[in-house]
Amino acid sequence: MVDEKKLASLELFEGLPGHALRALVGMSKEMRFAPKAVVFSPEQSSKWIYLLVEGSVRLTIHASPLPEPITVAVLETPGQAFGFSSAVGQGHHNSSAETVTSVRVIAIDGQPFLDYLEKEPKVGVIVMRRLARVISRRLAAVRRLLLETIIDYERQSSSTPEN
Repeated sequence: MVDEKKLASLELFEGLPGHALRALVGMSKEMRFAPKAVVFSPEQSSKWIYLLVEGSVRLTIHASPLPEPITVAVLETPGQAFGFSSAVGQGHHNSSAETVTSVRVIAIDGQPFLDYLEKEPKVGVIVMRRLARVISRRLAAVRRLLLETIIDYERQSSSTPEN
């Protein structure tokens, strides 16, 4: 069972009223994953939103021309959210999450979570604003990776002698 105080200590839910925290407890459960476990991948439908409690999780994207996935982020800070596709209405994940170490998370059932946020718009605005910040930071990281990749490609192209 997820503890209300634990939820209240996480950045996404910090400062929410007690009734909101109690509702969130009812749609949450604790999950544990062994090292190198796949938490989710693009092939799976999105059901859960995860909040890191303990451990380390690698988020990757699969760029089709590359043989290996690209690491977008390594999450190690308790409270970091991931797998929030279900909270933004997507049916499937657009990335993968694999554990680096043993991991403990709080998993929140996405559809009841969305339904609750719609019923409680004051809480919904606060939580969605915080989720938007998380998404914005992740997009900035992907943008940096893309720019680094383009720069590396340009350097390789300009240093290759023409025949």
